[in-house]
Amino acid sequence: MSRDQVFISYSHADKKWLERLRIHLKPLQRDGTIKPWADTDIKPGQLWKEEIEKALARAKVAVLLVSPEFLASEFIHKNELPPLLEASKKEGLTILWVPVESCRYEPTAIAQYQAAHDPAKPLSDMSRPKWNKALVEIVKKIEAVAPPPSSSSSTPAAPPVMTPTAPALPVMQNVHGWSASQVQALQRQTAQALAMEVAFRNALKDGGEGPVMVVIPAGRFLMGSPEGELERRDNERQHEAQVAVFAIGQYAVTVGQFKRFVEARGYRTEAEKGGGIYYWTGNEWKQDPDKSWRNPGFAQTDTHPVVGVSWNDAMVYVDWLNEQTDQRYRLPTEAEWEYACRAGTATPFSFGETINTDQANYDGNYVYGKGRKGVYRQKTVEAGQFPANAWGLHDLHGNVWEWTGSEYDEGYGGAESRIAGDPNSGGPRVLRGGAWNDGPLWLRSAARFGYFPRFWTSSPGSVSPGP
Repeated sequence: MSRDQVFISYSHADKKWLERLRIHLKPLQRDGTIKPWADTDIKPGQLWKEEIEKALARAKVAVLLVSPEFLASEFIHKNELPPLLEASKKEGLTILWVPVESCRYEPTAIAQYQAAHDPAKPLSDMSRPKWNKALVEIVKKIEAVAPPPSSSSSTPAAPPVMTPTAPALPVMQNVHGWSASQVQALQRQTAQALAMEVAFRNALKDGGEGPVMVVIPAGRFLMGSPEGELERRDNERQHEAQVAVFAIGQYAVTVGQFKRFVEARGYRTEAEKGGGIYYWTGNEWKQDPDKSWRNPGFAQTDTHPVVGVSWNDAMVYVDWLNEQTDQRYRLPTEAEWEYACRAGTATPFSFGETINTDQANYDGNYVYGKGRKGVYRQKTVEAGQFPANAWGLHDLHGNVWEWTGSEYDEGYGGAESRIAGDPNSGGPRVLRGGAWNDGPLWLRSAARFGYFPRFWTSSPGSVSPGP
């Protein structure tokens, strides 16, 4: 039996939403574009459960009208969802779910699938014009993935020559406040649509591989901090920002990776040419001509994040990666950096309302909120030593300040979404993330700082650039 139907699963308490959806589907059903099915199609005298089982077996697309009643339904839980989820994994059935009412869907299997509409704005919370508009967009998504109904002709048509196509990229949504399982599902769907692994590496022409990159899905979020956030600064105006799909390094650029570039190019950093880096003596920042990324004042191995690197140095490293891979690497914009750091979270840290030194490297003599005192290591630690955020990125809080590609704009006038141009013009560039010698307030997802492109110390490093 071929799968050629759109199966609509719903709770009878939500029948009004079924009827509204079917009104929008009717023109497509009439001209044969799609063949929707719901249990209202069961005719008098037919065996109800048997007909549902037949329809489930023919479903190519399942549309779930999700509400508290839907999630509470034992019949749906035991009889409808299991075969649909199994067919999704093994037979390519597409699941589209529609939040018709607010509900606690996050712990269920539904959360791993991309919603056909923003779960934060269920249809029942909208006025008629708005939910009609939302239903139109939902129907377009159904039409995009639904197969044409099978022909009733007695003469079978010749099978068409099919060219495999990648699934479409997920629709852009506001992910601010999403759970880890939600953003991870969105990340997997995006990588699948791009025919890529979530984490990947590009080969270098001179042998070996480039940094590990991680696919980050497109989305919208609230950049900056809410007015009530503890230790908030005036330059953190909260506003909605959006980013397209990009990739970013899973770890900060390491000493070993930077060394490979330096040796290949015969490159000398600006600090090496300009009197050495500024390092922390324990009482003050002091410039020392003997200090550089090679010897920052504390022991480092090839797996530690590189420090003493200016924005200009980072840009030359990026150019080298481009030459070596024939890909388009760059520093992330400030908006991309915060979006990647948050991974859907709306809290001060991607770990929650506070942070501790088991989660990041910073001056543990200071606490944030209801946190606890910890250790002060007084140096960097190896990249990837601490837990990753929901998108698999390590050390975006602490260890080293990380350069972004954006020019610093205290009032957030749009520079946060752009890459700065000429390194010899314009103002400071944005640093993010905090460092080993900072208090936790500077590790917050919204915390930001600006320094000029030629600035270097034993604290700033650089983010692995994204293609």
